[in-house]
Amino acid sequence: MTDDTAQDPAGTVTDVVERSLAELTDADVEDVYRRLLVPTFRPEELMALDEVRATFTGPDAQPSDVVLAGGRPVGVMLGTWYADRRALLLTYLALDPSARGLGLGGRLMREVLPRWAATSPGSLVVAEVDDPRVWAADATQGDPVARLRFYGRHGARLVPLPYVQPSLSPGAARVDGMLLLRLDTTPGLSGDALAAFLADYYAQSEGASAVADPQVSALLDAARALDLDALWPVDRWDDVVR
Repeated sequence: MTDDTAQDPAGTVTDVVERSLAELTDADVEDVYRRLLVPTFRPEELMALDEVRATFTGPDAQPSDVVLAGGRPVGVMLGTWYADRRALLLTYLALDPSARGLGLGGRLMREVLPRWAATSPGSLVVAEVDDPRVWAADATQGDPVARLRFYGRHGARLVPLPYVQPSLSPGAARVDGMLLLRLDTTPGLSGDALAAFLADYYAQSEGASAVADPQVSALLDAARALDLDALWPVDRWDDVVR
């Protein structure tokens, strides 16, 4: 559920302030949600505003980084821990169009995300992105191929699974047409680590019974069988079985 553009030049966004969502007022959190997240992600991919507040501003707030320029949010990155902090999902990464192509997304990936992961050494770090075979380039949501290239430049590897995103709200369908990326470089992690993440992600999103669902059960079995040290380059996205 991440977004950025293909461009990542040497230039950077300057004269900015960074805050966590927990440091912002309710009105500012809503501004981040309305200005950055709503235009970038399809409704079925996006948590409700109240859930974002509960997840990222409460007493056990998950990691977040908001970039403000002139008091206006121009970038946001949100992460969520799973499997007893053994797996970190890059939940959302979104930039205002005015901040794209200035290196902000790349800096968040290079500096902020590793800092979050370092709080639980040896953790698995993953992200969900659109499969270009299903989702076409869009003026608002960006180009799926360009997005894959962006993550590839930052070391992402493709997880060759027929991945489906869990339902994020009651009554909503699971989101097909997604790819899963691994962003960390921790050696020696087994497929069990990936399966533990997926099981917890589905259980937290849909309820504990979700892991017994045939589709989820098959996904977990396929994850356990993977060699996480032998994943694919991102440009092999067209080879992933759907």
